Amino acid sequence: MKIKSSQIFQLIFVLLIYWIPNVAQSQDSIKVEDLKAFSSTFDINDGALIGPGAEVLRQAVANAHVVMLGNNSRNQLESDLDLALSKVLNKNDFNTLIMETGPSCANIVDRLSSQQSKSVTAFKKLNQKYYFEAGGLLFMPIPDLKYEGTAKFTTYLKEQGWSIGGLGPDSWTSYKLLIDELYQNLSIENKQVYQKDYKASITLLDNLYTAMKGQSYDDLLGLISGIQSSLEFNKFLDDMDSIDGNTKLVTDLRYSIGYWGMYGNKKFHDKNELNARHAKQQMKAALDEFEFDFSKDKVLLKMWRGHLTNGVTPNGFYGVGNMMMELANYHGHNSLNIGILGRYTIEDGVLKDVLDKRDQVLTKHQPFIALGEKDKWVLVDLRPFNKTFHWGNYIQTLDMQNMMRRYDMIIIPKTDRKAKVNS
Repeated sequence: MKIKSSQIFQLIFVLLIYWIPNVAQSQDSIKVEDLKAFSSTFDINDGALIGPGAEVLRQAVANAHVVMLGNNSRNQLESDLDLALSKVLNKNDFNTLIMETGPSCANIVDRLSSQQSKSVTAFKKLNQKYYFEAGGLLFMPIPDLKYEGTAKFTTYLKEQGWSIGGLGPDSWTSYKLLIDELYQNLSIENKQVYQKDYKASITLLDNLYTAMKGQSYDDLLGLISGIQSSLEFNKFLDDMDSIDGNTKLVTDLRYSIGYWGMYGNKKFHDKNELNARHAKQQMKAALDEFEFDFSKDKVLLKMWRGHLTNGVTPNGFYGVGNMMMELANYHGHNSLNIGILGRYTIEDGVLKDVLDKRDQVLTKHQPFIALGEKDKWVLVDLRPFNKTFHWGNYIQTLDMQNMMRRYDMIIIPKTDRKAKVNS
């Protein structure tokens, strides 16, 4: 009897109906309990890492030439981790920090951090001079240096002889500071020549910042549009571009204005693509400036975790984190990529758990955050976890696959609080 092709398709369909559920039942989903087996706790005591998780972290740092820390240091414990981890890095001959402050702002961070015992006060004076308020929010010229802990962190590194550089766009809050930098770089004679346009540029920024109601897309669009339409401001930049010592700063400032203009116009794809490509160019420029030698030198790269991933970023581009992982591998070394995820915080004296509002937490982060504890730091080591779960009879969601590929470790701080503002 000859079987028709339609009958063959029907038979295959019936077999698939029975076969797929049986295969799914033979596989196990990756659960929080599976992650817990690869987690350990630690604490920070008098600026030192202690506990079993600390030992895992120390050994990983000792085996790496590139460490990437994905946090923002705007909570106190994340800031405490910066300083405690930097001491471990320093003992293992790390000598370079690259921050996501923008290169021109990083130069200022490097200079003020070099003042050692006076540096925290120097950053406080900087914040007091250039801060402004909008929509009930307090904005500082270099957002990462809004907090006292970051000043202590960078000061410690300079005391140990580290080089400090930056990448990414300089913040839109830094424009008055950077205009002042351009002007202060001038000779006495040139200050007289360009004083009018300099003062007009500062007045323009004062007015534009005062008009802002917050940091919405419309607020940023209004700021950047006002800058781009100002003849005096752009004439001042053109003039400064011809002055020795100011050209690089003008280039950085123009890049920042263009970047934040894309943000205000909601051109997210263009903005993210530009930033991913430009950050890699900035990274190369910073390492070249420091004469960084991959055969012996070691670097800490500190950025927002989404910009720092191994492989493709959440925005869909190969970013600077992947670049540094590949360069470390190319030179026969290891990299270590650490992402920070918070769970518990104290807000106005009340304990908050981010998982109480799961709809506001990315699904891919929830299994990791669930391991967080109120009174202990938790470290999840994804390196041995990947060996067990990447291959084998386990169901992997796309979210879990992405986390496994993007990070070597996840750290969840214990109950956190807002960092102390340095103002």
